[in-house]
Amino acid sequence: PFCGLVPSVEFMLSSGVDIERGLLVNPQLRTTNERIWAAGDVCQIWSAEENAYRFYYGWNNVRAMGEVAARNMTGEEEPFVSIGDEDLYVDKSGHINSPFWQHD
Repeated sequence: PFCGLVPSVEFMLSSGVDIERGLLVNPQLRTTNERIWAAGDVCQIWSAEENAYRFYYGWNNVRAMGEVAARNMTGEEEPFVSIGDEDLYVDKSGHINSPFWQHD
């Protein structure tokens, strides 16, 4: 199962969508199958600026992706715009921590 470190994409392997480390999507969060959108840390979003697919992390980004994907499924063509990556850090005890896990 996906615990925030490695996307679980096994369930999509026979779907025909393009997959690298995650589901490949365009800036509107649509996969290579025009009927399938993806949002969250399971997808790699095309970045024309970086000329590559990339992951976007953090609760705020993931929530925004869901909102954008939902609007686009209803006919919009809105691109996802990152809110900014939320930092991961190792605390004094050696535990990985992040604002990602600090949400309501």
